[in-house]
Formats: sequence, structure tokens, C-alpha cells
Amino acid sequence: MAVNLLTKSDDYLHWRDKKLANAPTQLGDCIVEIQNPFKLSNTEKNKIIGLCQKGNFALFEIQPVAQYGEAIISINQQLGLKDFDAHLFVKTGGLAHITQSNNKDQGEFIPYTDKNIGWHTDGYYNAINERIRAFSLFCVNPADQGGVNEWIDPQMIYLLLREDNADVAKALTHPQAMSIPEHKVDGKVRRSTSTGPIFFIDEPTNELYMRYTQRKKNIEFLNSLEIKQAVEHLDALLKTNTDHHFEHLMQSGQGLLCNNVLHKRNAFTDDKDNPRLLLRGRYFNRIE
Repeated sequence: MAVNLLTKSDDYLHWRDKKLANAPTQLGDCIVEIQNPFKLSNTEKNKIIGLCQKGNFALFEIQPVAQYGEAIISINQQLGLKDFDAHLFVKTGGLAHITQSNNKDQGEFIPYTDKNIGWHTDGYYNAINERIRAFSLFCVNPADQGGVNEWIDPQMIYLLLREDNADVAKALTHPQAMSIPEHKVDGKVRRSTSTGPIFFIDEPTNELYMRYTQRKKNIEFLNSLEIKQAVEHLDALLKTNTDHHFEHLMQSGQGLLCNNVLHKRNAFTDDKDNPRLLLRGRYFNRIE
């Protein structure tokens, strides 16, 4: 991808045409059945990588195994996902167990509740040197009701915004567009203030990325009418149902591998005896 995609129209048009020609629109075309998670075949690996190059995500399915965590870590490592984000509540091998939590500190974070989660990219609050470029999400056990995942390729969101209104897309590349205040616990800073654009070119990979959240708490947008209107335009687009929006209720043995797609989760109701459990890994490198 050209570094000048955001500023040079010729580079953008070339990228746009290629993106539209290859973007997936049917979920069934994006599913990879993995026979042995501990030894991906060349066909399986190439299909996952190819899907992530075209639409930045791939769904996969595996048969039941004794240790799902080990299987997912193995799949991720075979795809080059080794540099994981050791954030709060991460367990062995870089996986977090996403389930309702009775832990008071953990329960403050919405993924560990049964509530609806709005559109966001993972690690939108991370420092630049800890940027999340990929994540995996795997279903060990679905909820009794609800818990549907929805997602869209952030590069496609940028394309759709720019085609509709180039000024809106440009506003969201402002270097101070969105800030997340520092996070303190008992007077100690766990995470510093994070300020940056919503759309940007990630220099190490030369790829277009996005950092965004629809959360209303502890989020600050640049005090500018242009930014305010651009964010409203973005949220309005996310509410629509384009050919590039996907949704899926993952069942046991199904997972998502992606280059940090924009995603959300619907609220759910648990079976108390068999609660919802997903395994999530966040990584500093891409699937390539």
C-alpha cells in the first residue's frame, strides 16, 4: 500500500479499485475448515492469509479438542501471531478468557460483562509502540441467548466514507482526533493518555489502520465542529447494512482471525451452569 494513500488521489484511486475488486461480500466464502490446528496444511494457511489480505479477516472452524487454548495458540503462531499484548487478565500464551466475571476489577471492563459492546477496534487506547495490529477470537462455549458478533473491514469503512464525503474522511485523519485519558488505579497510572487520529497509515506495515470506539465514557474528541460532524457521519455509516458488514453468532469450535477489524458484540443471556466463554488474543503484528 502506498504511504501517500491518505493524501495523494492517484494512490488512493489505485488502492480503492483494487480493494473493491477483491473485497468479500459473502460470509460463506470466508470460512476455513481446519483439520488439525497443530499442523495447518498449506491450503488452509494460504486461504486464511489470502482472506486477510483481501478483507482483513477469516473465519475458521476446528473439531473438538482436549485443550482449546493450546490449539488456538498453535494456529495463531503458525500464522505469525506471536508478539502478543500482555494486558490485564491475559492468561498463558497471551489469551484472555472473555466471560462474565465476578472479579470486581475485571467486571469494570465491559468485555467481561453480558452487556452490548458498541463498534470499536481493539487496543484503541494503546500507545503507538503497543499498537494492536491483529486479534483472534475463538468460541469455546456460546451464550444461552444472544452474543452475536458484527464486524467490518476498517479499510472499507474509510473507502465508503471517502467516496461519500472526502472531507469527512480527511477530518478523521487529524493527529488529535481522539483521545483516551490516562487510566489510574489507587493513584497509580496504569496507562498513559492516548491521543491520535482515527484513520492513519501504520508505518511499520505501510497499511491503513483505524483506532476507534463508540464508548461514551472516558473518550474525548477534538473540540472541533469538523471532527464532531465527521464522527457523526462515521457512526451513521456503521448503523447501515452494507455488503461489507458481517455478523455471525459463533458456535463452539468457531473463531475469527483478523487484522484488527472494527467490531461489536450484542448483549447476551448466559446459562449459569455453562456460561459463554471466548478466547481472545491481541497481537502487535499482522497476519501476512
